[in-house]
Amino acid sequence: MPRFVIKRTLGDISDEELHGAAVHSKEVREEQFPELTWDHSHVVKADGGLVSYCIYDGPSAEVARAHAQAAGLPADEVFEVHTDIDPAEL
Repeated sequence: MPRFVIKRTLGDISDEELHGAAVHSKEVREEQFPELTWDHSHVVKADGGLVSYCIYDGPSAEVARAHAQAAGLPADEVFEVHTDIDPAEL
């Protein structure tokens, strides 16, 4: 199954708001998009606030975008992962 990186510009939100958005995203995914698997997210501080890079497995970028819209989350950019490089395997 394809893997995607989704960039979400979240802005100046609190950790409580971030947690609430994550919980809501998980609920929407479980109820409406069971074909998606949320692996994990990296949240970074950037100019203008927080930005997350979320890793999902799913059938298509369109499904990932539909989930974001249903969850009320941005999906600024969606990239399909070409390959992974694991330094432990080098």
